[in-house]
Amino acid sequence: MWHNRYTITILLSVVLWCIAIVPISAQRVVTPVESNDLPMDIVAKNIEKARQDTIATDTVAEKKPIHNAPLLGGLMITADISAPVMNLLGTQYGSYEVGVELDLYHRFFPVVELGIGTARYTPLDNNYTFNCEPSLYGRVGVNYNFFYNNGSESFVGVGLRYGLTSFKYNWDNITLNDSYWDSSIVTSTPKETAFAHWGEIAVVLRVQIYKNFYMGWSGRYRLMIDCESSQYGKPYFVPGFGPQEGGFGFTYTVGYNIPFANKEQEKEIVEL
Repeated sequence: MWHNRYTITILLSVVLWCIAIVPISAQRVVTPVESNDLPMDIVAKNIEKARQDTIATDTVAEKKPIHNAPLLGGLMITADISAPVMNLLGTQYGSYEVGVELDLYHRFFPVVELGIGTARYTPLDNNYTFNCEPSLYGRVGVNYNFFYNNGSESFVGVGLRYGLTSFKYNWDNITLNDSYWDSSIVTSTPKETAFAHWGEIAVVLRVQIYKNFYMGWSGRYRLMIDCESSQYGKPYFVPGFGPQEGGFGFTYTVGYNIPFANKEQEKEIVEL
């Protein structure tokens, strides 16, 4: 009798265990393998791929222009101070000029230069004096900025110019010696009017010294295209060109830039 009760107890325990465990096992659903369950080599490859994509994106961003200037950046007004300084040092001629430059994309700078040239030059032997009345001259051209895309407001470039002038000149105090009579006379030539035009190649450097104020210099090679001369000879000095005996010139300028676009607008353009 006792054995029967023990057997019945075991059978009931087995039945209850089956009833409790089997439904739970049946309810288990197999889910897809999540990314955390991927093999380590696949995870490492995904991490490396993400890193390479980030490097490529940063490289493309670095190659983008860092300075994308507006179409009209400003209007530069300049004055050449080299001629007054040279006059103080003893030069007997000079061209005094102002210029206007328009900033296009901080790359191209159309230029107009206007001035007055005059001379009263006496050579070392003092046998004549060349006079050139104060006369107007003008130049037009363009500068090209090599560093337009480096984000700097300074300027390094080259330029071309075409210049022309109409001026009056003559020779005074011409000393003529007569060895036969052992005497000398002093005479002058009548005033002549001449037209001249020439071309120039310039190397230009301009540096921002404070906000919109600039200083710079230019070295120029001038080539005379044509200059009228009289029966007494060709003029020694041409306004805007300088002495005809030399084709090289130098200017030193100070300038003020009138900006058309403010910094916030330029910043927005760069971020686009």
